[in-house]
Amino acid sequence: MSDEAKIAKPPRTGPARFDLLVLPHCLMGSLFACIDAIQAANRLWSVDHPRQGAPPFSWRLVDAEGKQVAPPDWMRMSYEASARSAHKAERTALVVPALPFQNLPHLKQLIGRLPSATALIHKRHAEGAAIAGCFSATAMLAEAGILDGRVATTAWMMPQWFQMHYPKVDLRLDRALTRDGRIFCAGAAESQYRLIIELIEYFAGPDLATRCRNVILYQRSRLETGAIGIADISMITRDSAVFKARQFLDGRLKERFSLEEAAQAASVSTRTLLRHFQEALGMTPLSYLQKRRVERACQLLEVSQFDMPTILQQCGYEDASAFRRVFRAETGMTPADYRRAYTLRSSRQAWRAHEEI
Repeated sequence: MSDEAKIAKPPRTGPARFDLLVLPHCLMGSLFACIDAIQAANRLWSVDHPRQGAPPFSWRLVDAEGKQVAPPDWMRMSYEASARSAHKAERTALVVPALPFQNLPHLKQLIGRLPSATALIHKRHAEGAAIAGCFSATAMLAEAGILDGRVATTAWMMPQWFQMHYPKVDLRLDRALTRDGRIFCAGAAESQYRLIIELIEYFAGPDLATRCRNVILYQRSRLETGAIGIADISMITRDSAVFKARQFLDGRLKERFSLEEAAQAASVSTRTLLRHFQEALGMTPLSYLQKRRVERACQLLEVSQFDMPTILQQCGYEDASAFRRVFRAETGMTPADYRRAYTLRSSRQAWRAHEEI
């Protein structure tokens, strides 16, 4: 079944309520982002509907049993204003917050301690609610069984672990956001706003969602338009030589660089490709490839325990000294210093401590 066939299209009428699931030690900022996006949508809606009374969206906090939770004092006024219209909601969404974790075995352990929450997710989905999760929350959705046979995405550092534990999920890491029927997933923690706007579109349609995106989200083209004249904006289209060459190079980070092959993939001469790259990106194709290789190396240094020969191989280098030279030019650090400064992995001993016996 295609993605389009799976997408439910509910009637865009009547109010909708967002139930924000509060879990022990969850990333509360992800819930605050939800509230901000919902309130922004209500304000934008009110601009166009000044005489139509209550706005379309309400929100409330709920616990793992689905019971309403009292908010802290500092947000009570906003909460009570929303709660007055929450009971009128004809449709609902359950938003699952991300969980902070030390490593992936630790995440699995945390999820195992929340059987009531996963049961609530399964129950609410069966009742027809929309379900949304961002970053590590996608593992909660998978644990609840609602992602089996469905398209989803997750955090970039956990795909192998995710597929090992939830093999029935159709994982698409090439997507920042996924929507399959009434289930919405986002990979990066910063995508929480985008995730809620997707739900706003699901409930209220594309017009209000587009206005929310224009107001809330970073859009480079809008900033460029505000900063410089329209005639000065460089437009790089998908059929351009630079776009085609970048696609070719991005897929060959581990391969030997060949300017001739890159030009052939872009259907131009090598001289033309060099000129277009310099005009559009201010660098050569080789410099672009080196930057992308360093980006991959940074990711591997952050989340893997690969030794340097393996990282060299994964990034298309045979000469360790050449790699260190390029890496230092891009980051200002040696690979070893970068790993010490930015590692996202706990030690092997810590991983083993969380492994199930």
